[in-house]
Amino acid sequence: MLRQSAESLAGRVAYRELPVLDALETGADLNKLWLRGGFPDSFTAGSDGASMRWLGNFIRTWLERDLPQSGLRAPAETLRRFWTMLCHRQGSLFNAAELARSLGISVPSVNRYADTLVDLMLVRRVQPYFVNVGKRLIKTPNSSSATAASCTRC
Repeated sequence: MLRQSAESLAGRVAYRELPVLDALETGADLNKLWLRGGFPDSFTAGSDGASMRWLGNFIRTWLERDLPQSGLRAPAETLRRFWTMLCHRQGSLFNAAELARSLGISVPSVNRYADTLVDLMLVRRVQPYFVNVGKRLIKTPNSSSATAASCTRC
């Protein structure tokens, strides 16, 4: 809708990130929260199977409809593999060159995919804390660009 607006909303829009359900909101049913995730519809589904179907449909909708509408033109299967690889590497350094080799795509494409997922709040990039700002970027072997810190899914 914002793209269709004829005027800029700069200074008149407030952004609020709504986190998923946490252990306090779910009555501390940690096993159920771990298995089903923090989306309310998935967590409150009648069974684990219904929860998994909801999550599968959610992911498929994002990959096949919402991401292309946001301007990311890539095969849905490549994006699914990329997203899955990011999830399995959560809490570690983001190495675009390694992901690019694994997926058979270019490093700039991996960086573009990651930036889009961060912009759409599907992935959270966690920056390391250093007093010296110059230490925040890390050069890794076989990488053509400095890699960001760890990525975790929302």
